[in-house]
Amino acid sequence: PVLYDISKYELSTVYLYLAVIGAGLILILFAGTIFYLEKRERAFAKATGIIEKYAAGDYSERLAGNNTGNQQRLFRAVDGLATALQAKSEAEYKGKQFLKDTISDISHQLKTPLAALNIYNWLLQGEADQFPSIKEFVSLSEQELDRIDTLVQNLLKITKLDAKALVMEKNFVN
Repeated sequence: PVLYDISKYELSTVYLYLAVIGAGLILILFAGTIFYLEKRERAFAKATGIIEKYAAGDYSERLAGNNTGNQQRLFRAVDGLATALQAKSEAEYKGKQFLKDTISDISHQLKTPLAALNIYNWLLQGEADQFPSIKEFVSLSEQELDRIDTLVQNLLKITKLDAKALVMEKNFVN
């Protein structure tokens, strides 16, 4: 016994409903895929901007997210790399600053005894006219004091250049 006899008309209507439902599911799947890819593209575009800032030395933004997946693992790895670069950059800056301060301090400490030696040498010059060997010694010591003074001045100039305290102007010269 047949409980319900499906006619061709009803069967074509069922096929039409199934086709519409299938097309709807395909559209939903397609829209979901597009949405996912757009979201991922925006995340990569944002990450690219932050990575470019890292390359320029600006570590103010963080890249790591709290999600799981390969994309987030990549972002966390890049963020860890940026943190290491920032720490290294700060350590280099502190080392450079320490070296600059040390050189400046040493050269300033050398100026005081150098000035005293110049005064002593000047006093000896006034008394050395009667003794030719002392006169020669005073002349040689004056030359050496001048060399030391030049070296100290050069150290100070290098320190100022390193600290960018001196501005260099570029000019074209024949």
